[in-house]
Amino acid sequence: MDELLLLLAKKGALHTPIRLTTVELGSMMGMSQQNASVRLRSLERGGLVDRAGGTIMVTPSGLAALKERFLLLKRLLEPGHMLLRGKVVTGFREGKFYMSLPGYRSRIGKKLGFVPYPGTLNLELLPEFVEKRVELRSIRAIRISGFTRGKSSYGPIDAYVCRVGGIDGAVIFPRRSQHGLSVIEIIAPVYLMGELRLRKGSAVEVEVFTGR
Repeated sequence: MDELLLLLAKKGALHTPIRLTTVELGSMMGMSQQNASVRLRSLERGGLVDRAGGTIMVTPSGLAALKERFLLLKRLLEPGHMLLRGKVVTGFREGKFYMSLPGYRSRIGKKLGFVPYPGTLNLELLPEFVEKRVELRSIRAIRISGFTRGKSSYGPIDAYVCRVGGIDGAVIFPRRSQHGLSVIEIIAPVYLMGELRLRKGSAVEVEVFTGR
């Protein structure tokens, strides 16, 4: 990620267009105006910033890049993690419904930095890892707030950043769930079953980042 993108975020370009010349940017970055101009054009071509009428604003893609770097640094600086192992099981298809709701999708995007694939990967933990699941729930989670749509209310979800097969995602614990202690649900920005070539009964290892 370009340091210039971080500087623009610090200056407020995440929330509103700001006015900064390439001369000013060069001075702040300790580089020439020409170099700052090249770096800014590169961010624009990459879809990370928008420039219009002399203003600059970080795009949703730019925000996603910043969040990705944040999560990486968080894992490096707060190396607490937990390994869980289990096998793929069939769910109740509730995950597909709930992860398709705009209310959850937008909230998860803001809190976790990705919009979830409409479905969950369900894992039945091996017996020796069920206690780890209980331990995980004692650790502070990322809270995805609930919402109301029409006459229906949807409760909050607790989430823990994780990685499965090199893909970043999150272990989630909805307030309302039919699963027992031995089953966990995982969301990710992609279809995990397809990306990792999994099927019912496949063995899976999940690295959960606890931040402890």
